[in-house]
Amino acid sequence: MHVVFPRSRKRVLNLLRCSIKWQSGYFGRNDLRRSTVLLKFLFKPRQPQLVAGDDIKLRYLGPSDAEAFRTHIHELHFEDFRDRFNGLVSDEWLDRYIARSLNQAIVIGAFADDHLVAVAELHTGGRIAAGQGESAFSVASDWRHKGLGTMLLKVLLRAASENDVATIIVETGAQNHAMKALARRFGARMQFAGDQSIGRINVADGLRLAARKMESAKFLAPAAVAEKTPSVSAPLI
Repeated sequence: MHVVFPRSRKRVLNLLRCSIKWQSGYFGRNDLRRSTVLLKFLFKPRQPQLVAGDDIKLRYLGPSDAEAFRTHIHELHFEDFRDRFNGLVSDEWLDRYIARSLNQAIVIGAFADDHLVAVAELHTGGRIAAGQGESAFSVASDWRHKGLGTMLLKVLLRAASENDVATIIVETGAQNHAMKALARRFGARMQFAGDQSIGRINVADGLRLAARKMESAKFLAPAAVAEKTPSVSAPLI
């Protein structure tokens, strides 16, 4: 599991000041003592802060989750919002998109303390060829680079497999390096198409790659949604 080790900017800056004093010849006994303490702080063993794990709950999203989905999207920082939709969109367009997704697509949400922090979508039908699904991901800006994207893609692979989707299409802006790296991790070969980067994940191959780091988790589908939404069985990846 990915972990983050906290650091103190103030203490690092103090250490740099001590280094400058040393180089300039103005380094006294108190400075030596202070720098020793700072070095011990910087390099001592730390308890890692787990950033994605048992506190994250996964479940399907349905029409009743529209407000939570909308709030999640609006909480994205500007760059993350732009990466998600490859530009800016109006509130009216966003409302229509959310309603269509929650009624027609497979949508899975990740919750931290009952707050929606990440969403994975798998869209099928329409202009999308049979046996293929187009994916979309959004992760709260404060939760990026903490393993949620990987967790959701593993779950989406299982959902795709159980709903006769053999290929997941990943389409993102060329500047969205995190999404491209995530897709490659599961076997996608990303190619440029205009200002977009497009790749395809073979679901069977992706599941084999995911199985190397498989973890069991409970995945709860609300009763009101379960009858209308393609099923995902537990345990999940």
